Amino acid sequence: MELSSKQQIFELIKKSKNILLVTKTDFSEDSISSMLALGLTLEKMGGHEVDMVCSSSASSTLSFLPSISKLGKSIDGSKNFVITLDTSKAKVAQFSYDFDEDGNKLNIYITPEKGNYDANNVITKPSGFKYSLIICVDVPDLEKLGKIYEENTELFYETPIINIDSSSSNEQYGEVNLVDVTASSTAEVVYSLLESFGEKIVDEEIANCLLTGIISSTKSFQTSATTPKAFTIAAQLIALGADQQKIIKSIFKNKSLSTLKLWGRALARVKFDDNKKIAWTLVNYQDFEKTGSKEENDILGVEEEIAMSVNLAEIVIIFYEFQQGRVKAIFKTNKDTAKEKIRDIFMGKKVNGLILVDFDNISLLDVEKVVLEKLKQLSF
Repeated sequence: MELSSKQQIFELIKKSKNILLVTKTDFSEDSISSMLALGLTLEKMGGHEVDMVCSSSASSTLSFLPSISKLGKSIDGSKNFVITLDTSKAKVAQFSYDFDEDGNKLNIYITPEKGNYDANNVITKPSGFKYSLIICVDVPDLEKLGKIYEENTELFYETPIINIDSSSSNEQYGEVNLVDVTASSTAEVVYSLLESFGEKIVDEEIANCLLTGIISSTKSFQTSATTPKAFTIAAQLIALGADQQKIIKSIFKNKSLSTLKLWGRALARVKFDDNKKIAWTLVNYQDFEKTGSKEENDILGVEEEIAMSVNLAEIVIIFYEFQQGRVKAIFKTNKDTAKEKIRDIFMGKKVNGLILVDFDNISLLDVEKVVLEKLKQLSF
């Protein structure tokens, strides 16, 4: 009988000692917390050495999660080098090694019980990579891993990959793919997998990670993508010890007074183009000065508030002036085609699911006009 995807994953994990967990560079809270939940589970199962890697730094809002400090930014993509000695005719009596004076050469000393060894008894060859299994969590395609993939393509080519995701754009690149596009978060998909591993595998720490993924992805169960299943799983995780109030406070209720004042100004100016489904707002330099806010730390998050308030908006933009004559724009959209076009047209960069664009030597109002005119000419 053919094994299900979950059974195949369990079998691959069971026979793998060194396991690499990775998530996309353009991560979300769901990405990180789902990866942490799976990593903690593998450590709890025992018999595995687990590395969890994301090439970008995790958000400070997730600092309350267990094992967040274990996240690395790079991986060991080197291969082992194996020296094999044929001892069938002469058993080893002693073995030692040292380095020469400059430390550039390794000397290995092997003394046989009797007889001698020569070059014909030695075979050298490169062995496999450190990792015997890679698990990609919330990674629609391998290019989304950024440098992790670019610098270690051979590792990803030679190592079995488990692909766990909830994105409809997932390219099904894994040896085993567990992709549920009906789930409102990748944490839901991970939870369904862990359930299949057996009872009592999800403890309080793992439950906190999973509930964090669900709450962050659904904006505390307020988005249209929230499913009845999300509520059911959340209730089960709370019963297992997940602290819902702590999660909500850490993710959503950690704004300073200056941030709230800045957000109030931004939200009061929201405009909406019903035809192109674009919502946007303007924040000028004086807004930052009068509220005592700081550019990057305080403006991020306004786009989420607008997206939740203007349900019909498919693209949300924050235009803000952080220095005289220097303007930035934050673009938020759930449409992958729109993200790519916006990034290419305005030469922006992807950061945590957003597109960030810098504009020099131009006023805030002129940036608004230029960007909106270009977007209205496009189809997504």
